[in-house]
Amino acid sequence: MLRKTLLLVAVIGIAAAVTAANVETVSRVFRLEYASVSEASAAIQPMLSEVGSLTLQPGLSRIVVQDQPEIIDRVTELIEKLDHVPETYRVQVDLLEGGAEDPFGSALEVEVDNRLRRMFKVAAFRRLGTSVIEGQVGNRAQADLGTTYRISLLANLPLPPKTSAWGAPDPGNRIYLRPLVLERMSTLPNGTLKAHELLRTNVLLSQNQTVYIGAGNSEDSERVLVLIVSAKETGGR
Repeated sequence: MLRKTLLLVAVIGIAAAVTAANVETVSRVFRLEYASVSEASAAIQPMLSEVGSLTLQPGLSRIVVQDQPEIIDRVTELIEKLDHVPETYRVQVDLLEGGAEDPFGSALEVEVDNRLRRMFKVAAFRRLGTSVIEGQVGNRAQADLGTTYRISLLANLPLPPKTSAWGAPDPGNRIYLRPLVLERMSTLPNGTLKAHELLRTNVLLSQNQTVYIGAGNSEDSERVLVLIVSAKETGGR
């Protein structure tokens, strides 16, 4: 019978010698249901005091934390925020091509906000493709945009700070598309499809927020591709 080995990793506080100061510490075992051990440990480590330590058991999805009681309370609150049922998201993606005045014929032209025309310095747009992507946070997803382009993304939930960079309360309820990739598909002589990457970026979206991304010029230098990404809804099931 094969013996199963248990990977055990210990992360010790910087100044273990401080324990001689008779600081009271307690231990608690956290069993993770949804979050990964590596993700949780990366979030916990900065919270530990000089006498704190982590013991990681990835094979059992467990983390053992030893530290002062008030630190353990904070770690417990953090774990409760991290370890929850995977959330779902719904993102709409539109791909537009912009060019000179009426380059596509009026039947193909789509109405856009004037800010979009000024942003990319083109007079008219046509839609190349649109798709609504629904998925579970943490899982990769992809969709076709028309017959020529493909979008793929990996949605995650960022760890919300207590305040934003400007000192205001963090809005929360956001998704992080990391990465978001746009590809142009072409057919080789043997009939197989080949993907040409046009754009790779990271996008942080709040609920009902829309972002516009210049995806690079098409083969005609007078035209531009614009990717419009909108978070229609986020949240748990």
